[in-house]
Amino acid sequence: AKLFASETAKRAADQAVQIHGGYGFMDEYPVSRYWRSVKVNEIGEGTSEVQRMVIAKHLGC
Repeated sequence: AKLFASETAKRAADQAVQIHGGYGFMDEYPVSRYWRSVKVNEIGEGTSEVQRMVIAKHLGC
């Protein structure tokens, strides 16, 4: 669930930045904060690759 949630949040934040264009990176807009929060969570929870390795290990793969 953690892997799915983090990847979904990343996709949503990336799309929001694309939709807003250059404004998506400006601190005055909430989109920028959301995108940065997703990046911090991605690093803090472990990258998707690390999470996949942990899942595979627990499944015995």
